[in-house]
Amino acid sequence: MKEEELLLNRMGKRNPFTTPDGYFDQLTTRVMERLPHEEQRSAAKVVRLRPWLYAAIFAGVVAVTATLIFNSTTDDMQTSDGLMATSYNDAYIDDAADYAMVDNQDIYAYLLADM
Repeated sequence: MKEEELLLNRMGKRNPFTTPDGYFDQLTTRVMERLPHEEQRSAAKVVRLRPWLYAAIFAGVVAVTATLIFNSTTDDMQTSDGLMATSYNDAYIDDAADYAMVDNQDIYAYLLADM
């Protein structure tokens, strides 16, 4: 409260902000004149949407490229040539078979069942 009293004593109650006479009479007309026309507004919308359009195109290109790359690698792996070209470390196969408790007889039976 002391600060408010100090300010009131120093400045008084007069309002330092004033507007020119007739300012609000012509305000609507002046504002409407400064608004862009319909063609300018549609062009402004396109300009604002342009970065989003570029981002959407980029995301689409990345998605299509990733899909094509992923499908081409899985197609290669599903063919017999792709399986032959893939080399596995024998130690890895032995460890996996030991972990799954699969012996050679089970592996042969599994491979023959797929034919």
